[in-house]
Amino acid sequence: MRERIQKLSPRGEFFLIITICFGYITCTSLAVLLLRIRTYDLTSLRIIRGMATEIIILAVAGWILHVRGWRLSQLTKAFSWPAALAGIPLFACYIAAYWVTAIAVVSIYPAASHIETVRMVPRAPIVLMVLFVIVNSVFEETMVCGYVITALSSEGAALSISASTLLRFLYHLYQGPVASLSILPLGLIFSVVYWRWKNLWPLWVAHTVANVLAFAFATAQQTR
Repeated sequence: MRERIQKLSPRGEFFLIITICFGYITCTSLAVLLLRIRTYDLTSLRIIRGMATEIIILAVAGWILHVRGWRLSQLTKAFSWPAALAGIPLFACYIAAYWVTAIAVVSIYPAASHIETVRMVPRAPIVLMVLFVIVNSVFEETMVCGYVITALSSEGAALSISASTLLRFLYHLYQGPVASLSILPLGLIFSVVYWRWKNLWPLWVAHTVANVLAFAFATAQQTR
């Protein structure tokens, strides 16, 4: 097994890692969209299962990349407070771009706002939800930005950033037209920031803050 992995071409490695990391969640996203699932209860069991799935996928992908000679230092710089705190203004930029895009989509295609989309209903304890958000943020940004952009960096910024953005868009299709299209500026902003500074800490923090606030809002709506 180790020898086969070592003999993979760079292209073979890329498609293997992308399939492992995003094949399942992209198919799940499409299934939710096509089956028109409108409510998804985030119970403790589902949260634990989701975290376990992402940790296992990340571990498998990490082992393959380690065998191939990759090291974490190739994907991100070491922790620093300035880099982590940079995630706050990055989050603010993302939210502004998200809503500008959402408004533009609805202005161009008003019917989009009336299309029913899946609604996540938090049922798990807050601590478990926050832990899940952290795991999910690290998993997504490490692979969709860190790995994808670094692996394609020799092809130039345009291809690397476009591939990362498109991949992020694909596995968010379950959120419907307005939200999934509004994910595009997030992908572009995060990818450009990563391409420029090669540091995942701002992305991890911004993604975590965004999801924590989203789940907090969903919980508040539920208790009304």
